[in-house]
Amino acid sequence: MGVKQLLTELMANGGLDGFKGDELHLPFLLSGIVLIRKGALSAAAKMLGCVRTWGEPEIRLLKRSVEPDRLLNMVAEDVHGSFGKAECYGPLGLALGAILGPDLAGLVDSFYQEAPEFLTRVVGLAYEGRWERLENLVTGEPVALVWEMLNPYDPKAIKVLSARGEDLGYLRKSVAHSMVRRAKGGACLSGRIVSVLGGGFDVNTRLNIEVKVWNDASPVLRLTEHGWWYRCPSA
Repeated sequence: MGVKQLLTELMANGGLDGFKGDELHLPFLLSGIVLIRKGALSAAAKMLGCVRTWGEPEIRLLKRSVEPDRLLNMVAEDVHGSFGKAECYGPLGLALGAILGPDLAGLVDSFYQEAPEFLTRVVGLAYEGRWERLENLVTGEPVALVWEMLNPYDPKAIKVLSARGEDLGYLRKSVAHSMVRRAKGGACLSGRIVSVLGGGFDVNTRLNIEVKVWNDASPVLRLTEHGWWYRCPSA
C-alpha cells in the first residue's frame, strides 16, 4: 500500500472528513502510516517525527489507521533501537501516549522480554556490501537468526541470514540482548522478511523482519508447519 491507496481508503471510510489539522504535516503523517503498515517501524518513527504539532485531528487519524499493538511495537523499536535520540521522546511521544495510555512507558520497557512476536529492522547493511543483497530479497522470505556466542565484539550478537545463507546484518544490539536472555530460558526464534524499502531511505531502516519467539517445548514441528527456516542455538 502506498499513500495514494491510503488516501483512497480514508476518503472511502470518511477518515479525512472534517480534518482540521495542519495540512503541511499531513504528507508526513500519511507516509508514516503507510510505513507502519509495511512493517518499516524505524522509518515510520522518523517520518512521524517530522510532524511537529500533534492536535486532536492528527491523533485521531493515526489511532484509526493503525492497530494499537503495531503502534506499541513502533515505540519500542524507536526507544530501544535508535541511533541517537528517539523520535518518541519528542511531540510524537505525547501523541502516542494519548493513544496507548498512561502505562506506555512500562509496556515499552518490558516489550522485548514479553512480546511473542514483533517487527524490527536489520542493521549493519552499510558494511561488507550487504546492501547489495537487498534486491534479491522477497517479502515473506524466511531468515535465520543466529546467536553468535563466539563473536569477539559482542557474544550476544544475533546475525540475520537469508534463506540462501547470505549475511544480511544484525539485530539491533538492545533487541539482540533481550532475545539472548529469552533464548537462555529455552526460547527459540524464527524470522521472515516483511518489507524492503528503496534506496531513498537510510540503509539501516531498509530491511525489516518479523521475529517470532517460541517458548513451547517442541518448536520444531510448529516452525515446520509455518515453513520457516530457523536455527535454534543451544543455551
